[in-house]
Amino acid sequence: MCYIDADIALNGAHRLSPAPGFPDLSTRHLRAIVALARSGKFVAAAVDLGISQPSLSRMIQQAERELGAVLFVRATRRVSQTAAGREFVPVAERLLGELAQHSQAIRELDGRLRGQLIVASLISIAHHVVPAALVAFRKRHPGVFIQVREGIASGVLEDVRGGIADFGISAVPEGHREIAVHSVVEESCCLVLPRRHKLNRQRRVRLADLADEPMVSMPPDSGLRRVLDTLAQAEGVALNHGIVTSQFTSLFDFVAQGLGVAIVPLSALPPASQRRFATHALRPAVTRRIGILHLVDRPLSAAAAGFLEIFRPMLLAAIR
Repeated sequence: MCYIDADIALNGAHRLSPAPGFPDLSTRHLRAIVALARSGKFVAAAVDLGISQPSLSRMIQQAERELGAVLFVRATRRVSQTAAGREFVPVAERLLGELAQHSQAIRELDGRLRGQLIVASLISIAHHVVPAALVAFRKRHPGVFIQVREGIASGVLEDVRGGIADFGISAVPEGHREIAVHSVVEESCCLVLPRRHKLNRQRRVRLADLADEPMVSMPPDSGLRRVLDTLAQAEGVALNHGIVTSQFTSLFDFVAQGLGVAIVPLSALPPASQRRFATHALRPAVTRRIGILHLVDRPLSAAAAGFLEIFRPMLLAAIR
């Protein structure tokens, strides 16, 4: 076996006999290593890859044998990376990203877009704007396989940094020199409330007016929630996050049924004809900055550029 238990001494225990010459690793091996490093669990990584757990174990063992070093240590419940693993996982991520990029370029030589497009997006943006853009994109380029990975800002950033996504649509990060950010827009948020709510009669609604209102909110680690809590704390307001959900469809249903009020980005709102709730502007305005993120050393593919050409005007229309 190539694995060692967490309680075994590490001095010398992580060395294996490497295969002679260049290590014989396939993309399947690299994807297995990256998936296990990200999830920290064999079961979760196997599910993500669509293979069995024994198959995943065999691939990791083969990779370690070829590299001549143990990459992972099995603990009681999770798998952790060894020093060799921490060194090699970023290499595996980079190799997979570069292979995908060059494969895409080769497919595009005949002038028709093919291959794969992976978009990482904030849940709010993926609620309406991204699907609408994908419909238009698919009509133009039916040969492109598309994957959308929805999440909070930290998850989108990790998908971009790890080379999993071609680009991300997210809040603008600070202090990440390896990330290029462009097409930055300022998006306002609005108050969503039941149609017969008393606040509908007010001309101006402030955060302080929501102090006694039960709220339907995003999880605490979401970017929007952090923005709201920071603003509320600055104004000395304690918001009552009575119901927490990570899905905007559920959030709007809860509000329509009178379970609380919510503050959401304009891009998350469904078309006016489909709304079963009222909306109200907030004063002062609650805003966030949204941009397109990609790796500095990984230029956008033709498929990514084609999608963004459609997506940008749709986003601008949704936030106005």
